[in-house]
Amino acid sequence: MRLRGIGADPMVAPRAAPSAARDLPGRARMPVIGGIDHVVIIVRDLDAARLRIGRLGFAPTPRGGHPVLGTGNHTVMFREPTYFETMGIERPGPHTARYAEFLARREGIGALALKTDDARRVHAEHGGAPLHASPVVDFARPVDLPSGRVEARFTLSQFDAAATPGVSAFACQHHTPGVVWRQDMLDHPNGAVGLAFATIVVEDPRAAAAAYAWLWPGPARHEDGLCEIDTGTCPLRLVSPARFAAENPGDPLLAQSAPFCAEIGVRVRDRDAAAALLAGAGVAHRRATDGCVALPSSEGCGAIFKFC
Repeated sequence: MRLRGIGADPMVAPRAAPSAARDLPGRARMPVIGGIDHVVIIVRDLDAARLRIGRLGFAPTPRGGHPVLGTGNHTVMFREPTYFETMGIERPGPHTARYAEFLARREGIGALALKTDDARRVHAEHGGAPLHASPVVDFARPVDLPSGRVEARFTLSQFDAAATPGVSAFACQHHTPGVVWRQDMLDHPNGAVGLAFATIVVEDPRAAAAAYAWLWPGPARHEDGLCEIDTGTCPLRLVSPARFAAENPGDPLLAQSAPFCAEIGVRVRDRDAAAALLAGAGVAHRRATDGCVALPSSEGCGAIFKFC
């Protein structure tokens, strides 16, 4: 699913999202759940996380707050229609309980947000088993643009954690994409342009792929200890603990029990330039066997980053 309006005037209202009521007879309907929209890294200290992410060559946006949810964040926006964010709890409450439980164990990737043009349709079509999509939550956060303060507005529908092994997942509808993908925050010193993949460690990749087929029913690519799913934006990689250990020798995340979400792949313009920037900043990194520049989870707020 293609996200409309990136870089558009944030004061121009987006076109109405498609819905079941407006679909014409005989017309193919757009999938209600699209690809990975963004990856959520849950952290204990947002200010410290912003400094750590900046040290990796990213340019995080100024801190935002979600009064309805009780969370705050910094986003890292890409020219491709994906991003990641560091998120922390500002006010404990019902919407932060799963994040508090996560932080009691560690920092790291705690959620995947999936694209949708109609979160209410997600709930209507997938409120039952196996996804059990929750009733929607509408919320907004203020964004200070050069032209003044505006609101970024969203609607979410959360999936049952059992339906997405290894990570919490939710459908995310952007009502104001031009506010989120702001043109002055899309370029990064490390040359990042988009998400390359997200990796979840699972005991049995094929079995986990069957669960994720409810979200993305297309054929998956299988290798030894790996299942790669085309989500429509960046692939979702399901890897076995043995393959994960071989790809990430000595990483602190090896102490975790599967399933868990472990890696963010980032597409960069020049791997050598990205590696040079990391070296200059004193950031630990290595060349993976596939040529990507791999950063340990100790550098990435509990997430492994790979610049590819």
